[in-house]
Amino acid sequence: MPKKRRNGGRNKKNKGRALCIRCDNCQRMCGKDKAIKRFVIKNIVDASSKRDIEEASAYLSGENPMPKLYMKNQWCVACAIHKRTVRVRSTENKRVRFVSKVRKGTELGKLYKVANRKFVVNNPFANEEKEEM
Repeated sequence: MPKKRRNGGRNKKNKGRALCIRCDNCQRMCGKDKAIKRFVIKNIVDASSKRDIEEASAYLSGENPMPKLYMKNQWCVACAIHKRTVRVRSTENKRVRFVSKVRKGTELGKLYKVANRKFVVNNPFANEEKEEM
């Protein structure tokens, strides 16, 4: 029988068994190495309310910043696909691995892409400004 993925959809490598976690959405039991995980940092209040609170506060805003909400979300594969956290990819695109940390000066092969890369818009006037200085 052909193998669909080289890791079998898991990240346990040479371990025999991985711990089980509960999906945050449907409470399904899922292996910790198989679950899709995202770490989210949110402000507790929105920007307009935050500004009102800082104006009414007796403390300076620089000394005591507003607290934030730190959450680690863990979903089973079915819920992550349903929420579109991850997408179904074609066979060729399944081979592409997304890397979050890349050292400067290293070249990635065609099977690696950088996750969450900020794209720089090509500015035709950028070179002219540098030459004038």
